[in-house]
Amino acid sequence: MYELPRKFNLEVLEKCDKMVSWLTFCDHFINHGFGKALAGANSSWYATDPYMLEVIFHERMRRYRCLVNSPREADAFFIPYYAGLDALRFLYGADNLNRHEQGVDLVKFLEANYSWSWRRNLGHDHFMVTGRTAWDFASYRGKSSWGTSLRLLKQMENVTTLVMERRPWDRTEQAIPYPTSFHPATKSELQAWIERVKASPRTNFMSFAGAPRPQQNESIRGILFEQCRKSRSCEAVNCSKLRCAHNPLPIAEKLLSSIFCLQPQGDTSTRRSSFDSLVCGCIPVFFHADSAYTQYTWHLPRERESYSVFIPEEEIRRDGLEVEEFLRSKFSSQRIGELQRNIRKIIPRLLYTGKPWSSGDGGRDSLDGEDDAFDVSVKEMVEKSQRTQFSST
Repeated sequence: MYELPRKFNLEVLEKCDKMVSWLTFCDHFINHGFGKALAGANSSWYATDPYMLEVIFHERMRRYRCLVNSPREADAFFIPYYAGLDALRFLYGADNLNRHEQGVDLVKFLEANYSWSWRRNLGHDHFMVTGRTAWDFASYRGKSSWGTSLRLLKQMENVTTLVMERRPWDRTEQAIPYPTSFHPATKSELQAWIERVKASPRTNFMSFAGAPRPQQNESIRGILFEQCRKSRSCEAVNCSKLRCAHNPLPIAEKLLSSIFCLQPQGDTSTRRSSFDSLVCGCIPVFFHADSAYTQYTWHLPRERESYSVFIPEEEIRRDGLEVEEFLRSKFSSQRIGELQRNIRKIIPRLLYTGKPWSSGDGGRDSLDGEDDAFDVSVKEMVEKSQRTQFSST
């Protein structure tokens, strides 16, 4: 892991209430990126903001047991740049006119201070993490009114960026799970949660937590809300009225009581709610392949039918398919049970486990060998780096 000047990470946090006049994220990065603890200091639940992914990842990496001191011993190089948070000043703040320059200073620093490792494999063995979608960093000068050009810098073209949503055609981007609000600190806490997920009575056949998108003509959210409203077996949670991301416990209770959770596209193809649902044992129903299947290939099973349901958007929008009727006709109790068991098996690899900063274990896994989302991401990145390495001679 590179030692970067503070302006690339820690100073960004110090400006949490100054980067944008109408926004503060000071409460979100406390507890090493998890946010405010909920229901007491011993709780594994936090008001976690997904944008803090880069902070959470950095904190884990600082204590990662496989870090080496010499660049010549490293298989992969982590760049701890808070790109998503730093992007705020380019997207909304005083540096908006310079938004195509994000990352230029970072590249200059790496070239000046770590030239051997930076050039060794032309960036193929480097990676960074950001708590935003890749679309926010792929703005072509003169062609787009939104985003920075960080992902388009020539010097960054081979660097792998771990994002919450990738552009499916770009092999240097990899989507990793959105942070949920549940961060178990021990294996016993994780096992207790999985047992609760297993035992939870599923009194709702399906549920939908989200906000309508009436301004998006192609969105099916309004149709799904209406179908849910008419059903006696569907629980609808309108997140335009309830801040779901920062009020996670009531949402978790809804998900724990549901068999299926509808996951249509939002502002982009992916949703944090997909991971909230999976962590609560609720079978996600996707309507677009880019909502999960082309994204989280490191963390989710290749066999999408083993943990989810897929209904093409067109069948809702064009054909008027009734989701509840379809699910009841296609999924028996036995099949539902199979999907639920498969989901419980993958819950650990979708979580960012808690309190690594206070364990005093020198960076040992807090789940006693059970890989979480961080572990899976790093192992996959190292393997990718080893596959693409060039000769350093």
